[in-house]
Amino acid sequence: MASRTATLIPLPGLFLGGRFPKRQFAKGSFIKQPDDRSDSIYLIEAGKVATFFLGPQGHDVPFPELEAGDFVGDLSAFGNDEPATYFQAVEDTTVLVMSQGQFRDALRSLPDFAELVAKTLCGHLRTMRRLYIENRLLPMKMRLYSELLRYGVRDGHGRLRISPMPTHAELARKIASQRETVTKQMSQLAKMGVVDNSDGFITIVDEAYLRSEVSKALGVMDHQQENR
Repeated sequence: MASRTATLIPLPGLFLGGRFPKRQFAKGSFIKQPDDRSDSIYLIEAGKVATFFLGPQGHDVPFPELEAGDFVGDLSAFGNDEPATYFQAVEDTTVLVMSQGQFRDALRSLPDFAELVAKTLCGHLRTMRRLYIENRLLPMKMRLYSELLRYGVRDGHGRLRISPMPTHAELARKIASQRETVTKQMSQLAKMGVVDNSDGFITIVDEAYLRSEVSKALGVMDHQQENR
C-alpha cells in the first residue's frame, strides 16, 4: 500500500539525540485549536494532520494536509495574527515538541533546520497559490479532478492511489461542494474507467485524462505535479 509519511526528518542527529521530546496524538484528536494558549510548536515526525478554519456559520475551510517534515503552529513564532486554525490528526501522529523560543533559536543557529523551515514554507506557499487560482478559475468538476491528482500517491506500478479512500463528504469539503455532486462525478469517472475504487482505495487509472482536462481548464497554467 502506498504511503507518503515514511520519510525520515532530514536533520542529522538533531532530534534522534533526544534534543526535543516527542508526543503522540491518536487519530481524530486535536493537536492544536484556536483556544490553545501554549507556545508549543510541533514538527511532525510521522502521521498526517488535517488543517481547517471554522467559519461563523459552522462551515469549515480546509487547507492542505500536513505530513512528516511539516510544522504545526510555526507561524505563531512570528506573531499571533494568523486565522483561527484547527489541527487534527488524520491518523496516529508523532510530533517533536519545541517552544517558540527554541524554534527561533534553532532557526538562528542550525542551518539545516532553517533550510527545512524555508522549504516547508515555500512548499505551502506554492500549494496555496495553486489552490487560490484553481478555486477562482475552475468549475467544481475540475476542482475534483485536481484534488484527486494532488492527493494521489504512486504505488509500486507507478499508478496514483489515494488510501485510505476518502468519503465523498470529505472530498466535497475539500473542494467546497456538495456530497451528492461529488458522488455523481465519481460515479461518472468510474463508468468512464478513469478511476477504480473496487479495492477499498481510489486508483487513478487514466491519469492523463484528468491532467489534460485540468490543464485545458486552466489554460496556460502548468498543472504538472512531480511524481511522489
